[in-house]
Amino acid sequence: MITPSALKELVDFDGQGHSVLSVYLNTDLTQHSKEERRLALKQMLEPLREGGADVTRVTKFFDQKYDWQSKGVAVFTCASLKFWRELRLAVPVLDYASVDDKPNVRLLTDLLDEYERYAVALVDRDHARFFVMQLGEIEEFAYELPATPGRHKQGGWSAARYQRHIETLALQNLKQAAQLTNDFFKSQNCSRLLLAGTGDTLAQFRGLLPKPLRESIAGEFPLDIETPASRVLSKAREIQERVERAHELALVEQVNTAARKKRPTATLGLADTLNALMERAVYTLVVASDWRTKGFACDHCGYLSAQRLATCPLCSHSMRSVDRIVDLAVRRAIELGSRVELVHASAANKLKEWGGIGALLRY
Repeated sequence: MITPSALKELVDFDGQGHSVLSVYLNTDLTQHSKEERRLALKQMLEPLREGGADVTRVTKFFDQKYDWQSKGVAVFTCASLKFWRELRLAVPVLDYASVDDKPNVRLLTDLLDEYERYAVALVDRDHARFFVMQLGEIEEFAYELPATPGRHKQGGWSAARYQRHIETLALQNLKQAAQLTNDFFKSQNCSRLLLAGTGDTLAQFRGLLPKPLRESIAGEFPLDIETPASRVLSKAREIQERVERAHELALVEQVNTAARKKRPTATLGLADTLNALMERAVYTLVVASDWRTKGFACDHCGYLSAQRLATCPLCSHSMRSVDRIVDLAVRRAIELGSRVELVHASAANKLKEWGGIGALLRY
């Protein structure tokens, strides 16, 4: 899991005048082959020859050391200062590479924003297990509550009173667990909460949570208190996926509605979106994750166009046909400080009906 300290180290790193190469690569082999990924890496690094030794280090890393087990990788290197950091991610990442005087953490922070930080509370009458889930990884924090005695097996008045005592202790435990959940949620800077446990206990526990925390609940699922963390992650990811897909579908609908206004505040389709991007007007670029098309690019100034142009309208250099115009648009958006959202499943299908790409505008 990416820790705040690891991110802070990257943000605070000073190249002292030396160049720093930052590389993000999607290494999800369910989407691409190794050969396709190595080719994508080569194409990204080709224009960055000024990276010198750092380009060589990154190439050698993927050729000889990387095991291709994670779905995404971020690498930051400054050979002059013997600096090397690699982050293996449990989720895919956009392909991107740049040479700057500091590590380029924009995509990393976008990822952290897109994959919201979830808290998971798994409770029963005697235990409370808490988890933080982000970027497809999970970390556990356990708390032991005072043990609740078993139910009294004999009947009679004393048994009933004893049973009420047990229920009182159990309620006290759940109240304590609710307070711990609230404190944990705040201390871990989580944005959403998932609840897990058995039916009756879960319903009672939910009612004990503070109202603002209840409003942060994204879902619930039944689980035994002894469930392994890997299973907790699997069940939690199912809910997180649904939340993410719903967000993506809402975003695509927002772009479509804004693009069809009398005074549009969004674009749909390659031509209008690239024009807005070249005018630095894009706030959020939205792309169907599996959509590809051709376009035209200027190697001199980076101008992108959906139409065939003999010369670049900005610098008058020649324009060339490119197969990966979408990748270039994503890269340019990142460089310009725009947000980038790749949408999947039904949201991607809907966006492809309207041109495969769109954008919310700054103005």
